[in-house]
Amino acid sequence: MKNNKLRVSKLKLAYCLILLIAISLNTNAIDHSNSSQLIVGKEQNGPVIFSGPKEQYQGFDRYTITIGNEKATVLCPNTPLAGRQWVIAPSNYTLDSYPVAYIAHTEIELAKRGFYVVYSELGNTYGAPDAIARWDNLYPIMTKQYGMAKKVSLMGLSREGLAIARWAAEHKGKVSALYMDKAVCDFKSWPGGKFSIGKGSPSDWKNLIKLYHFKSEAEALAYKKNPVDLARKLAKAHVAIIYVAGETDPAVPYNENGAWMEQEYKKCGGTFKLIMKKGEGHHPHGLADQTPIVDFFQQQLGK
Repeated sequence: MKNNKLRVSKLKLAYCLILLIAISLNTNAIDHSNSSQLIVGKEQNGPVIFSGPKEQYQGFDRYTITIGNEKATVLCPNTPLAGRQWVIAPSNYTLDSYPVAYIAHTEIELAKRGFYVVYSELGNTYGAPDAIARWDNLYPIMTKQYGMAKKVSLMGLSREGLAIARWAAEHKGKVSALYMDKAVCDFKSWPGGKFSIGKGSPSDWKNLIKLYHFKSEAEALAYKKNPVDLARKLAKAHVAIIYVAGETDPAVPYNENGAWMEQEYKKCGGTFKLIMKKGEGHHPHGLADQTPIVDFFQQQLGK
């Protein structure tokens, strides 16, 4: 009888030790030094409290966070979509600027619909490799530390089209959709001005050659990683595109840019939605009714 009681006591002790070890391992998986941190690799559905200064913007919390040596701004939805869906924007546009006010409204509408909007500024860098590499640091922090969805949507206007298309092509499986607004798809069109319609911008062309570390103009002209060159790769990776174009755009003509993307997408059976703004030039960017853009992003979730 005593031996039986002893065996039971030993089993209870062993069970307690196993339970304590399991609790300890689970506790160590969480970094308690910052309440905003999440279990690595776990997507969550509830709101996120980001590290860094917080302010109110148009009824939403907006945080400024540190990504390496850079800063990013996160516009947080009041009611996040399941899986913490998010969008990267290369610029934080203001509502009081006529050329981009609709884009700023689009970012707000995305937050209203439940998307986190992350502004990671690239500036006038034309999709150059050194610039878009910033998002290589941004992506793992947003997905692992803050539990964002593994697939992100990207939006960009004009020269930003070079950045969002090139980053998406280099990161297969990480991008669900692109919103390209009167976007450059071949820098030989703008700023190069090497085709028949667009006049280009000589000063921007010179800066682009420098930022891409091209040794000559000939090397720039021979470059094969413009969005138009990557269209087939993007389509096969199931990156959906919604493209807003201006019928009379003199700076970034659709026929020299988005039209070539559309042609390649149709060949590959990719999703390419065109919204042509009749009689409109390069400005303003965006749509007065942002519903088609937000709907498009939401329709691509889970595909």
